[in-house]
Amino acid sequence: MSIQTFDSLEALVQTVRQTEINEWIFTNLDRFQSNPIDNAYYIIPEEELWELEDAGLTVTNHLDESIPAALPDHHVQTWLEVATVQDVIEVLHRSGSKPSLQRIAQGLQYYYEYDAFME
Repeated sequence: MSIQTFDSLEALVQTVRQTEINEWIFTNLDRFQSNPIDNAYYIIPEEELWELEDAGLTVTNHLDESIPAALPDHHVQTWLEVATVQDVIEVLHRSGSKPSLQRIAQGLQYYYEYDAFME
């Protein structure tokens, strides 16, 4: 599996709903907080990141995490795991009608900040 790039939360959510992998999702948190809907997201398989590190093709972000040098934004960082995003969406579905993309963004931000589900 290679790095998957998503140019919006909608694209990420559509993919996450249909995947069985559990890798970390990376994003720029400053951009997420100002515009989560049109933010960029990356699923970077851990094994691929290790291979890039071994080849000298990574840079270190502001949190001292290795990220692929080829990413256009070197301020991305680990955010949530795919399974966590799936769980947040599932909890929001169970709490009533189908959640809007904005509601999903709020639920993801809440989980990131409090390590708890927003009901």
